[in-house]
Amino acid sequence: MADEEKGNALDAVLESVAGGIESLFEPSHGDKEGFEKFFHKWFGIESWVKWVGDKGISRGTFLIILFIPLFLAGIRLMPEYGLLVFSWLFLSLPVLAPVGLVVGFWAAWHWYIQSYYVFTRTNPVLLEIKMPTEISKSPRAMEQVITSFWIRSGTTTEIDRNWYGGMNPYASLEICSFGGEIHFYIWVRKTYKNIIEAAMYSQYPEVEIVEVEDYASKFEYDPARYTCWGTDYVYQNYHQDKVTDVYPIKTYIDFELDKDPKDEHLVDPYASVLEVLSALNKEEQVWIQIVIKGYFAKHWKKAVHDEVEAIRKAASEQTDIVDGKKVTKIGFPRPTEEQKEQMAAMDRQLSKLIFDCGLRGIYIAPAGKMRSAEYSAFRWIWRPFNNPNYLNALRPSRGHNDFDYLWQDWNGVRYNLWTRRYFDMYRRRQFFHTPWNIVEPIHMSTEILATLWHPPATPTKPPGLQRIPVAKSEAPPNLPM
Repeated sequence: MADEEKGNALDAVLESVAGGIESLFEPSHGDKEGFEKFFHKWFGIESWVKWVGDKGISRGTFLIILFIPLFLAGIRLMPEYGLLVFSWLFLSLPVLAPVGLVVGFWAAWHWYIQSYYVFTRTNPVLLEIKMPTEISKSPRAMEQVITSFWIRSGTTTEIDRNWYGGMNPYASLEICSFGGEIHFYIWVRKTYKNIIEAAMYSQYPEVEIVEVEDYASKFEYDPARYTCWGTDYVYQNYHQDKVTDVYPIKTYIDFELDKDPKDEHLVDPYASVLEVLSALNKEEQVWIQIVIKGYFAKHWKKAVHDEVEAIRKAASEQTDIVDGKKVTKIGFPRPTEEQKEQMAAMDRQLSKLIFDCGLRGIYIAPAGKMRSAEYSAFRWIWRPFNNPNYLNALRPSRGHNDFDYLWQDWNGVRYNLWTRRYFDMYRRRQFFHTPWNIVEPIHMSTEILATLWHPPATPTKPPGLQRIPVAKSEAPPNLPM
């Protein structure tokens, strides 16, 4: 009897201890994580790799450093462990080596054949768009021009894609400032030059289109002479746990520029972008490119539909108190102003042509003379179009933005490496194919693209924008011969 009581007492103590340990991991105040989340966060290799990457430390280096002591510990515990590992690698080499060579060759071949296709078979050209003194059209006209870039060609068969390097045509809309002097460019395949010129002249007959030398290929980067900052621009918002591109940014329609308002009532946020570019010093440069390619899949459309339906469902949910308990019922939708704006913006984008897009920019200054105010304005140059609380925002990301800690870059080696990489990306206008298809593109409609790149209307008068002094037109038909 006494032994049974002692056993029961011991079981009670062990249960109490186990319950105390469990209470450390289980949520007790609504904010603490459960055991599984706690264990995964503090002992899971994925969470540590992510944490290390967020702190700017190489994930590969971290895994190697983690592997070496574990490997040495294995040899210490079992002396034959090292021999076993190397024997397995040696025996599997006849299988792994051919696979690795085939994969490596396939990647190198695609890199070569696609680069050859773009720069030899298609002969891309750079067109400068010179703005006239008078432009009275809204960005809606530019939206019609951008539809001409939605082209599907060169990928009909596997032979086209994998032997000739064929790919859907892509183009680049660019804005540059050389010492405060603003220029607009379009980089496009030579075979589509006439199509793009015709589209521009159809909406803006006053502009001049001139084929010019590529300023990016002409520039020679020397770290002793220049300090450069390269960045991509990606979407960010504060109302989604995982940011997606189903939400647009604020467009010219949100600013009522589609209604062709009178000059005194015109509020074009594009003026803020051009003012930043006009404020550069004589020796500074800013290059911005928007690389676009027609999007022909259906995944993005489904994602937008799913998000709209989720908002409608949330607007239909009503919470009542029944017998002291909260009960959720589905009733008549009562969306908030935020939900109305979100659904209207997304539905409007579905009526437009969609493009895969990549945005990047480079700020160039004399060595040691990079101005912090100008550099900050360049990084956040798209801020006038941001609406992170309701929709999306364009923010700087990757590139030189990642160098926040001292251990991320020793003696400027990685900084200079990424500078050269960004110049190579920019010159190639590459975002969707090897070697620089390293990030997912953003899906943007013609409406968004026309907002970010369009001939500025006459009331927008940044000092750095050089306009053609005389508008051109055809001679009157009744002119005497």
